[in-house]
Amino acid sequence: MNDNERKLEFRGSTFLALLPFAIFIIITIALSFYNAADLNMMIGAGVIGLLVGMLFVKDISYYWDVVLEGLGSKVGMTAVMLWLVVGIYGNILKSGQIAEGLVWLGVKLNVNGAAFTVAAFFFAAIFAMATGSGFGTISTMSFVLFPAGILLGSNPAVLAGAILSGAAFGDNLAPVSDTTIIAATSQEYLHKNGTAEIGGTVRTRTKFVLIAAAIAIVLFFIFGGSGTVVDSAQAEQMLAQYQNPRGLLLLIPTALVILMAVKGINIFASLSVGIVTATVIGLVSGLFTFDAIFAIQDGKITGAIAEGVAGMTTVSILLIIVVAMGNILIKSGCMSKTVDWLNEKVIKTPRGAELSIFALSTIFGILIAAINTIANICVAPFVNAIGRKNELHPYRTANLLAMCVCSFPFFLPFGGCVLLLLGGLSSLQSTYAFLPTLAPTDMMFTAFYSWAIWGVTLVSCLFGLGRRFEGEHGEEVVEKPQH
Repeated sequence: MNDNERKLEFRGSTFLALLPFAIFIIITIALSFYNAADLNMMIGAGVIGLLVGMLFVKDISYYWDVVLEGLGSKVGMTAVMLWLVVGIYGNILKSGQIAEGLVWLGVKLNVNGAAFTVAAFFFAAIFAMATGSGFGTISTMSFVLFPAGILLGSNPAVLAGAILSGAAFGDNLAPVSDTTIIAATSQEYLHKNGTAEIGGTVRTRTKFVLIAAAIAIVLFFIFGGSGTVVDSAQAEQMLAQYQNPRGLLLLIPTALVILMAVKGINIFASLSVGIVTATVIGLVSGLFTFDAIFAIQDGKITGAIAEGVAGMTTVSILLIIVVAMGNILIKSGCMSKTVDWLNEKVIKTPRGAELSIFALSTIFGILIAAINTIANICVAPFVNAIGRKNELHPYRTANLLAMCVCSFPFFLPFGGCVLLLLGGLSSLQSTYAFLPTLAPTDMMFTAFYSWAIWGVTLVSCLFGLGRRFEGEHGEEVVEKPQH
């Protein structure tokens, strides 16, 4: 029997294969509720889980063969390579003052009150689509948009919800976001080799994302302008510090990457075009010098390349450890037993399969709200297994996963996105005395997009809107194939 057919056996029960994963999840949830989410500690939790799991297997050598096979799997390595490239690309765009370009546009449009709240949603979304980073969007855009919005009469809690919502919306639409990358590269085809193409997943979920965005825009316009205008002159003075119309030129590589990915062009090729285009535009227009890309200062390397890679290294290590734990579940037969039990006891129809995926994604999104990427990574193997068992197309399962994980982590009081926003706003109060103090619960019901995309996803599962199955050659089909 070769290793592909060999079963990893545990003493007592096959379900002991869940032990490493359970240890990791428990520690991660504990960190989340103590507002102490730390990627390095999460990696440590994964390592501890793998070491404990070793104590319950019959063949320790084969156990570590399975772990190492998972560490080097194509699924994990594809996501890691994409993250490293995206890290470089996103940092180049940040160096090019794209945020200042969006601020300049807002000033020229002369928006205030509710209109500014809607504009903040759009600007945060564009920044997130460009850079692929929800966390980066929140920390960057809130620094300028929140003080300006308060001065111009936006409702504080709704404005904060608009920034969070824009980050989630951009995360859902960006081919370069970690949410999209993990959701797509974790969902495998049943009838052909490979995983869901990133461009295909973005294309097929766009209609759902736009419906949720339209709902959010209406709500932001209704509720976003009940604040009091503090000082329009002060707002204009503050905004003048953060304007650069040339920053909008970096929307060109953003549009190119999105267009190429959606057209089905290889995502690595699309990103390469984006990197080259952004670099040329930035250098020629004077948005940055070559030092912003690569420089050596006092023996230390700086610039977008080094910083982009460094920003993705820790989460990449965490990803491959979780993939290794998933390989244990597969090789032991635990995953297939779990999915078989779900299909026998819970899942009776394709709707039941999708609602199970929706429920699992929601639960993980709530429990690991500290970092939505981690919730995405953890639940992805279960989503993949349920989807393959029920012949759902990987585009569909990837989209259900991606849409769910951009909901609860963006508005729960203990969510990482909310805490990041509040931390940034707190640091601004020493500079802008007029800023109100927000509580973690204030954005619970004002992050309208995140609530809307969760609701749209639920409706889609209940009524089969956009449901597609995998055909004989991996194509999308409306009806489940008969065998």
